Amino acid sequence: MDKFFDKKVFNSWGPLDKLTNNLVASLTFLIIITFILCILIYVAVKRQKPNKAPSTGVLLVEGLITMGDNYSSNLAENKFDKANPYFISLFCFLFFGHLISLFGFAPMGSNLSVVFAATCVTWLVTLGLGFAYKKIRQLISLINPIEMAGNFSPLISLTFRLFGNIIGGIVLITLLHHALDSLWAKMIKASSTESPAVILNPIKMLITPFFNAYLDVFVGAIQAFVFMTLTISYWSQSVEKEVKEKVKKQTKKVKKELLNQQTNYEIQNNVQPQPQI
Repeated sequence: MDKFFDKKVFNSWGPLDKLTNNLVASLTFLIIITFILCILIYVAVKRQKPNKAPSTGVLLVEGLITMGDNYSSNLAENKFDKANPYFISLFCFLFFGHLISLFGFAPMGSNLSVVFAATCVTWLVTLGLGFAYKKIRQLISLINPIEMAGNFSPLISLTFRLFGNIIGGIVLITLLHHALDSLWAKMIKASSTESPAVILNPIKMLITPFFNAYLDVFVGAIQAFVFMTLTISYWSQSVEKEVKEKVKKQTKKVKKELLNQQTNYEIQNNVQPQPQI
């Protein structure tokens, strides 16, 4: 979203401003932070002793991973249990990619190419599952003008849902900054909002951190959770019809076996067949 510290004060140096707004720099910083967290978690788990209770941090991480794994399994009805690590990783990438804006870097969701790449993975796997389970019917649905829009709509809906929410938050916090700067400039009767007295705005320093924390932490978590949930839903829908057909086939097969067993029993024991009502 925005930063806790204003660019005009802390990022006035040109190269630093370019660095914090560079997508590659943001991605590099995200990878470094993720790598450090993984090492810390690994060391914390290795240090645990069998005869002692786990530490609070280990229990927290284990609880979050277990909760994400259970949620993915329940939502997909255990059809994609092997893909649960991907779903959790997708959530972490989008969530932590949003949190890095607190350190002055551009959030990952503010770049359309990043969001579109994540959407393409979801869409391509959805098509792949459709071909794997429905085969020729999936191809027919792709060339069918009526169903064509539905097959390609996730590319647009998922991309602009996430990108639009992130950009909307950035616009809101930017407007809030300009409004507070204008208000403070009028209060101190400054000639311009670019003057040092306006830049060191105490009202903005007291108010904007709470909005930044809300938009970066809460909204970032919600958007990552929604994207992960929609990914699981699209994948489940791509195999749902085939699963229903398999259930029907199995039901018919079981009924046929039961009827055969009943017929064989009646023949072996000379039992008269019961009239059907």
